[in-house]
Parts: sequence; C-alpha cells; structure tokens
Amino acid sequence: MIRSLPRTAAMAAIVLAASACSSNSEPEGAPNEPVTKFSLPHHDQAELDVERKITEAMPGKIDPPDATWRETKSGAIYGEPDRKPLIEMACNDGMVDVTRNVASDDGAKALFAFVGYRGILRLKVENDGAAWHGSLRSDDPLWIAVTGGPFYATVAGGGKVISPASSIASSVITGCKPEADATIKGAAVDTDETA
Repeated sequence: MIRSLPRTAAMAAIVLAASACSSNSEPEGAPNEPVTKFSLPHHDQAELDVERKITEAMPGKIDPPDATWRETKSGAIYGEPDRKPLIEMACNDGMVDVTRNVASDDGAKALFAFVGYRGILRLKVENDGAAWHGSLRSDDPLWIAVTGGPFYATVAGGGKVISPASSIASSVITGCKPEADATIKGAAVDTDETA
C-alpha cells in the first residue's frame, strides 16, 4: 500500500498539470468581476486630419437612401439633395460627358466601369485633381449598361455607386444627338469624302 502512494501522487500531479493547460480554464479573478477595460492608442492630429480630408473628398455615401437622379440644364445628376453629386452626365454635341466627383492625382487615368444587368461599359477617364472626367459617343451600344436597368459604377479610389434604373439618366444618353451639320468627336472618317 505504501508503494502505491508515489504512483497515486504522480497520477494526481499529471491530472493537475493537464487541467492547468486546458484551454477552457477560468479567467483569474472572481466569476462576477467586470472585464478590465482598455483604450486604443490615440492617433496624432495630422493623421486624423488626413483621414478627415479623405472622408470629405467622398461626396456622400455610395448608396445613400435619399439619392435620386435629377434633371439639370445640361443633363442629369445623381446624389443626395444639397450635396455634391456622385455622378454627373451631360450631352455635348453627340457625346455623353460623365463626371465622378472624387479627387485623385491630377492627370491620373483610369477606367470608370458601369456594370448593369445587360452589359458593362468601361469608360476611359482622367482626373483633374478634383474629379474623374470622360466622354463617349451617345450611340455607343455599351451604354446599355446604364439604359438597361439598375447599375453600379466604380472608379479607382471612388468606391461603388449603386444606382437604380433611371429614365432621367437614360434620356440624357438616348436624347443626346449632334446638332445639324456638327461632327461628333471620335466619329469614323468617311473614306469616300477624303478621296
């Protein structure tokens, strides 16, 4: 019986060691003691100012519930009332000019993608330091991405703008015709006239 005592003590030590290593061990302190609170390190003011400028450069949320398409003298805008528009469209002599009001490097180039149920339009755009701008002929069949129902539009650094189907946006595109005797920019050259 005395010989089994060290063996029993050894087994008890193993069981205690195993329970101490268990991942389900209780935290130290009383069971009803509140969790210790801590605070994250405070960012310096310069870093907060940079974050604020980035936030202010984005004109509103990308999918604001009160955003609508509204007619303007030259076309249409999409966004919240009394805020800088998220997207602007205008007809200019048979071309549809598009603006996405998001700042970037002056002279930066990108593709502004319109993704709809019936197609995708990738519009070449350039930033002037304040917004992305691009143009495309109004009769380009890829405008079906916008005229064919709801769509979203995305460009570098500008997030994704989600737009419902809009007859106002569609009418800017479908109603954009060149004036009489005007030449659409980017129109194909008629080889018969140049011969």
